Amino acid sequence: MKIQKYLLAVLMFASASAYAGDVSINMPGISVNTNQNTGANTNINVKAPGVSVGAVSGKQAASADGLRMNGNDMSKSTQCNGQPVYIQGNGNQINLSGTCPQVKVNGNDNQITVAQLGKVQVVGNDNQVKWAQALNGQEPQVQTSGNDNTVSRR
Repeated sequence: MKIQKYLLAVLMFASASAYAGDVSINMPGISVNTNQNTGANTNINVKAPGVSVGAVSGKQAASADGLRMNGNDMSKSTQCNGQPVYIQGNGNQINLSGTCPQVKVNGNDNQITVAQLGKVQVVGNDNQVKWAQALNGQEPQVQTSGNDNTVSRR
């Protein structure tokens, strides 16, 4: 737990510093690298014993395996278009419309609303996922890990 808090502090520092240019932090057993790509996004990579984290801050991208949203304190609305959605970050307010067969949330203090939900996985603390309609007339499959996460019908 101590190393996780330390890594989070380093990651936050690196993310904030990345806008001034590329940043690399190397310590025995721990490395943090950030670089701002050609857009307004920042690539962040953290490596430590037993831990490897890669993220792109402030980015929403469609890929072959689904829609990915990475960042903190985002407020976004988007269509699922029948593809899985992966949300990584903290303090986000995301509204997903359309058919969402699978939603995965990893982070803390996120508020997610989903129009049509098949299944949801929530990892972190204090996340809220609210859904309006279940796919195929069945209740969504729900898996949570962490503290004070809620998944409910709105």
